[in-house]
Amino acid sequence: MEFYEVVKKRRSYRFFKSEMPEKDTIKRIIKAARLAPTWANMQGVEYIIIQDQDTVNKIWEAIGQGEKFNNAPMFIVGIIPESGSGKNKNGEPYYPVDFGICFEHIMLAATAEGLGSCWIGFFNEDKIKQILEIPKKYRVLGLTPLGYPQKEKEEISSRKDLEEITHWESF
Repeated sequence: MEFYEVVKKRRSYRFFKSEMPEKDTIKRIIKAARLAPTWANMQGVEYIIIQDQDTVNKIWEAIGQGEKFNNAPMFIVGIIPESGSGKNKNGEPYYPVDFGICFEHIMLAATAEGLGSCWIGFFNEDKIKQILEIPKKYRVLGLTPLGYPQKEKEEISSRKDLEEITHWESF
């Protein structure tokens, strides 16, 4: 799929078919995330692939969003230690930016593979860490269900005109 077509088709899916994505497909998606640029090439983001249905159900419960995602065949959980990146000139940690870049690569790669995903940032981090036995030094900044969408979504909803969001040379 051509890049701009991938960007145009990228959507958040919450309902999936039961079919599990192929292991090679999942590996290609993670390889795409691995290629994402990170601060000083530190590559601090790691991924936990959850396919066991009992664990998938526990993750779904820790998300706590009603019926959403309850039929997801699997999840990818992204983690990064706070020391997994540098700091900007204001002294602010850069690890959330590195995570965001890598995780969006997952979303775009999943779309290119014909899979649905949904960046989830609203969840109980402590519960996720407990379920997956994630060491204390790591932060869980996002996770996504991954699978074949029950139905394809329509064209993208309206977006602001470029003139509203683009400033040339100064604000």
